[in-house]
Amino acid sequence: MDIRGKTAIVTGAGRGIGKAVALALGREGMNVVAASRTLKEVERTARELIELGVKSVAVRADISVMEDIDRLADTAMETFGGIDVLVNNAGVLMADGIENLNQRDWDLTMAVNVRGTAFLSRAVMERMKQNDESYVVNICSTAALGAKPEVTSYSVSKYGVTGLTEALYKYGKAHNIRVSAVFPGVTDTEMLQSADMPCTPDMLMKPEDIAYCVLFLLKSPRRMVVKEIVPWATR
Repeated sequence: MDIRGKTAIVTGAGRGIGKAVALALGREGMNVVAASRTLKEVERTARELIELGVKSVAVRADISVMEDIDRLADTAMETFGGIDVLVNNAGVLMADGIENLNQRDWDLTMAVNVRGTAFLSRAVMERMKQNDESYVVNICSTAALGAKPEVTSYSVSKYGVTGLTEALYKYGKAHNIRVSAVFPGVTDTEMLQSADMPCTPDMLMKPEDIAYCVLFLLKSPRRMVVKEIVPWATR
């Protein structure tokens, strides 16, 4: 896929993996709609993209809120006239083992990681149908390949994103929309730090590692079908 001059929405683009992906796309000449719940952070990302010489707009959007989903998709269409790529990166991570599960954190995790990803994908894919070729990339997690009991709700939510990716993949084939998932290992992000997860530096991937995987998917030939990429962390 020739991505130069095309438009991407990246959620969770204010920091971490989302920001790394947004900047990587900008360096390849893509216009980027950078979305996040925190406007100040995502405005900084948009400024950095503009400094790279591409067009960008910052959108404050909480994908657990249906009105924000529609507004995000509409803003992309109104600003750039179309959407070619969606990178579903927004997510939350709670340090909630089985013994300390609580409904508030569980519901928030599912609302953002699963429901938000599903309904934003639906909204954007509906608008992508007019394109010759489009791509949806879901940022999943190796926690969906082997549940981690210390982050129970997160693991369950990423299993949900895995199933969602399969459904979107099958749906998208009829509309020239490719769909893939990337499964990062433990990655050095503020979200990980805020969850106070026990990690040593040599275990951690960098957000840029995941951005390279996304670029590989987007730039791969149409005849090359890739449903998932699993960049394991160093053990």
